[in-house]
Amino acid sequence: MGIFLSFLPWIAFWILSGNGRYQIASLVAVCVVIVLNIRDLGKGKVKILDLGTLIFFIVLTIISFTTEAIWIDHYSAPLSDSAMFLIVLISLVMHKPFTLQYAYERVDKQFWNTPGFYKTNLTISVVWCIAFAVNAVLSFLYVKHPYLIDWIIHILVLIAAIKFTAWYPEYVKAKAGKQQN
Repeated sequence: MGIFLSFLPWIAFWILSGNGRYQIASLVAVCVVIVLNIRDLGKGKVKILDLGTLIFFIVLTIISFTTEAIWIDHYSAPLSDSAMFLIVLISLVMHKPFTLQYAYERVDKQFWNTPGFYKTNLTISVVWCIAFAVNAVLSFLYVKHPYLIDWIIHILVLIAAIKFTAWYPEYVKAKAGKQQN
């Protein structure tokens, strides 16, 4: 499953949450993760991002249906941004950058054990970790000071990470090609 599909539960949550709909939004996110990963769940081969997403939204769903969790509506963006930051950070601490699992699906197996392959994915994962950390901080600031922070900045941070993810592997390939000549 491509990385974009792994972000679908988050996108669904962000679209549906707000105005007191956090219960439905978190439940839909759980369903989306399960539907997208049904085969991988059965095989025990779930990607780090998908597993972290599933755990986060299950916990959020349980909390939202079992407590007076109106605070979730207010803090849904900072919570989700912080969760994404932690998922990516954990993948880095485990020395299994989350982008590796997606790169395995797109890159020839002959390159998997090369230092450049790991380093490229480590760099991309660090960029995503920084992007999610920045967005978590921006989300918390937005809750307290909505007039200071615009969601456009939040979206631009994600676009920058997406652009970097597309650009960096090509840059590494070009650089390696020049060094071989």
